[in-house]
Amino acid sequence: MALHFERSEFDARRDRLMIEIAEKKLDAVLLFAQESMYWLTGYD
Repeated sequence: MALHFERSEFDARRDRLMIEIAEKKLDAVLLFAQESMYWLTGYD
């Protein structure tokens, strides 16, 4: 899958999400809103 932004931006977004997951002591996250999936993956 081609990213719609730089790999470094993807890595930063993923890292921010993983920090939030750890801080909230969650095991996973589900993204239902199209905007959330696009924000994380760039997949439209």
